[in-house]
Amino acid sequence: MSPLSLGLAVVAAGLNALSSVLQRRANRDEDIPFGSRLIGRLVRRPAWLGGFGALVLSFLLQATALRFGTLAAVEPVLAAELPITLALATWLLRQRISHRDATSAALMAAGLAAFLVALGPSEGSGATGTAAALVAGALTAAGVAALAALGRWGPRRASGAFLGAAAGSGFGLAAAMMKMSVAGVGHETVGTVLGRWQLYAMVVAGLASLLLVQAALQAGTLVAVQPGLTLMDPLVSVVWGTTVLGETTNTGGVLLLAAAGAAAMVGSAVVLSRSDALVGPE
Repeated sequence: MSPLSLGLAVVAAGLNALSSVLQRRANRDEDIPFGSRLIGRLVRRPAWLGGFGALVLSFLLQATALRFGTLAAVEPVLAAELPITLALATWLLRQRISHRDATSAALMAAGLAAFLVALGPSEGSGATGTAAALVAGALTAAGVAALAALGRWGPRRASGAFLGAAAGSGFGLAAAMMKMSVAGVGHETVGTVLGRWQLYAMVVAGLASLLLVQAALQAGTLVAVQPGLTLMDPLVSVVWGTTVLGETTNTGGVLLLAAAGAAAMVGSAVVLSRSDALVGPE
C-alpha cells in the first residue's frame, strides 16, 4: 500500500468521523420519525450540512486512494474512523478520554496494522465480468436491504445497530463500485469513464447509504450505530476485493496474524463504541 494511498485513507476516515458527529448533533434535536419531513429539516441545519460536506470530501479522497491502492487495503484503514469519532466527540463535550478508551484506540491501531501487513493485499486483474459484478452487487444490495428491514421493523433497541450495519454495508458496496469506476482514470477518456454503469451504481449506493445513516442516527444512539457503520464497510470491501476484483492476499500461517489483527479491531470497536464520550452527546 503506497504512502499516498494510506495517507488519503486516514484523512478520509477522519472526515467520516467528523461527518458522524456533526450529523448526530443535528439528528438528536429532532423528535420526528425518519422521512422526507425529517430530511427537509436536517438540510437546513448547519451541523448537518457540515457533516454532509465532510462526507462528500471523504468520498473524493477515498476515490483517489483507491486509484493508487487496493480495495482490500484502503477500506480497512477507514476503521480508524471509530477512535477518531471518539476523539471528536470527547473534544466537543470537553471530556477526558479514559485510560480504557486510550488503550482500546491503541489496540485498534495495532490490530489494523497487523491485519494489513499480514494480509498484504495486492492489485487484481481488474477484469471482472459485468455479469459477475452484477450478481455480486445484487447479493450485497439484498444483504443491505435485509439489514435495513431488521432496523425498521425489529426491536427498538436494536434498530440503530441494524441500520448502522446496513449503511456500512452500503458504503462498502459503493467503495467497490468506486474502485471499478476509477480503474481506468488517467488511461481512458472522460467519456469512457462516464459511460461505466459502476459509476452510477456507486452514486445510488452512496446516496442510499447516506439516507440509511440518517435513519440509523434517528432511530438509535451513536453508541449503537457506530460499530456496524465502521466495521461493515471494510468487511464488505475485503470480500469484494478478494472474491470479485481478484485482489490477491498472503496465504498460509501469516493469516493467523491477520485474524488476530481483525479480532483486535472488532474487540476494540465494541469497547470504544460504549465509551462515555459517545454516550454523552445522546
